[in-house]
Amino acid sequence: MTCPFCLKDNGCALDDSQTCWCFRVKVPEDLLALIPLEQKGRVCVCQACIEFYLADKFGFLKKFDFKPR
Repeated sequence: MTCPFCLKDNGCALDDSQTCWCFRVKVPEDLLALIPLEQKGRVCVCQACIEFYLADKFGFLKKFDFKPR
């Protein structure tokens, strides 16, 4: 599965086990809100995009062409 932002493999291991890395990470609600409506609940954000967003929210928004909220 690919990340909805960078379009790279999101590294989700949910199909392999119930111990995916994403269960240990709190994804900010405002980042989840940026996922396109038709993809909500069907895609996972990759760890790199989560870390980028947490470190530089405005840089993330600029890179992926979102207007700051």
